[in-house]
Amino acid sequence: MFNYRLYLSAITACVGGLLFGYDTGFIGAAVQLEAFQRDFGMNTANAANVKGNVVATLQAGCFFGTLMMAVVTSKTGRKWGMAISSTVFVVGAIVQTATTNNLGVIYGGRAISGLGIGGASMLAPLYLSEISPARIRGKLSMIYGFSIFFGIMISYWIDYGCERGLDPKGHNQWRIPVALQLVPGAMLCIGAYFISESPRWLAKVNRREEALRHLSHIRMKPEDDAELLQEFHDICHAIEEEIRVSEGVSLKELISPMYRWRVFIGFSTMICQQLTGTVSLTYYAPLLFTTLGLSSTSSSLFATGVYGIVKSVATMIFLLFFIERVGRRLPLILGALAMMTFMAIVAAIDAAQPPVAGSSSPSSASIAAIVMVYLYCISYAVSWGPLPYTVVSEIYPSRIREYCVSIGVATMWAFNYCISRIVPIAIANIGWRTFLMFSILNAFVAVYSFLVIRETTGISLENMDEVFSSGLFMSPKQWTFRTPKSTVEYPELMELERQLSAKRNAEDAHVENVPRSSASVASTANSERRQ
Repeated sequence: MFNYRLYLSAITACVGGLLFGYDTGFIGAAVQLEAFQRDFGMNTANAANVKGNVVATLQAGCFFGTLMMAVVTSKTGRKWGMAISSTVFVVGAIVQTATTNNLGVIYGGRAISGLGIGGASMLAPLYLSEISPARIRGKLSMIYGFSIFFGIMISYWIDYGCERGLDPKGHNQWRIPVALQLVPGAMLCIGAYFISESPRWLAKVNRREEALRHLSHIRMKPEDDAELLQEFHDICHAIEEEIRVSEGVSLKELISPMYRWRVFIGFSTMICQQLTGTVSLTYYAPLLFTTLGLSSTSSSLFATGVYGIVKSVATMIFLLFFIERVGRRLPLILGALAMMTFMAIVAAIDAAQPPVAGSSSPSSASIAAIVMVYLYCISYAVSWGPLPYTVVSEIYPSRIREYCVSIGVATMWAFNYCISRIVPIAIANIGWRTFLMFSILNAFVAVYSFLVIRETTGISLENMDEVFSSGLFMSPKQWTFRTPKSTVEYPELMELERQLSAKRNAEDAHVENVPRSSASVASTANSERRQ
């Protein structure tokens, strides 16, 4: 079941994360470059407003792109949705690259690119959850989180290299980082053509024979393989049961007693991701490091680049060795507690020994604060950085998954916008209290994680209903930090599986809907025609 086709499909989808990471990472440093500030008329009076607008126009595009893609992908599928998103992104990147001194064109290009990034940021985790076996769904979803951090890291070092190596009197110092957006955009556009469509989406739109064929291709198993047919049968049965219960997708279904708390958990989890404070470091890392005592542009960009490396390496280690062992719940709780602690220490250091203006080198207190920021970064990279995308993409039934994931990711972009507008103002006006604010918010996130986040590692997408049967808050028996080895550790799921098994054996009519029989009939018909 674990094969190169599965991982190649996952890596291709994760290029969407690379788009996300690169585009959100490079702009914060690009607007600090001398060439950008000269070409676009930035000065002391308008610098803060220009920086905020360049970030905000992307986020606005992402918000609307996420919502629109929910409708598009329900009709066209995941594969072509990714192709459309990447094409829109490339158009926006070309617009940004082509201008020289028109901020309006930059804003417009950023908004267009945002439409593409928003669509890709919703589709990638959705596609990954739908093609992944339950046993490694967390690992494949973590690849998406890693791709975001990897894109951010690359963007930081490209900005640093352009600042150090290119003449600020020309245009290339800022244009090269902008133009390099085209690389991941083209990669996703081309790669989407070669990957398989989501079998779950195909089954949902009643293209069952195609669904079985694509599932067989991804799993690298023949269509008559017993384990493959069992997985396919579970997918089809879950979809049919959802159709029977809900009788059609509508907005009312999202607020029905069966799903409303799950929808709330999805978008509140994405809100909590933003409340951890990571957006302040992604967009404004150079400004943050300057605030902590790295006064020169080069030193702040270098520290930002190291920050990107630390985040990527931490995520990779967690992805390779821990994700399927420790699950979702424990890392989210401990990660929030760790970030709370490190942000509190940064606030205390900055309050007690603020950096001296005009100092040629950072003080020991500033270095200690920067180390705490890196530790915060590691805590985020193994918890609230990648895992919310995994949680949000796996907790919904097939019928409404794209709409719910879209709502969750759109909410993330909305709060991403709010926090990104607040942070530079907060740093300028309340200084070290900004870090204290994020420490308090992380304490809230830790409590939320303990009371609300379920352990879903190893549970198939078709069996999530019973995991969330208790509503918003977990039942006490779910207050565990153990990773379930199978559905046997959930008595409700074991009973549900018994019922489903009995129903499968009793309903011959349902068995006839499985394309194995239709494929056999087609094969027989073809043989008769040849004879």
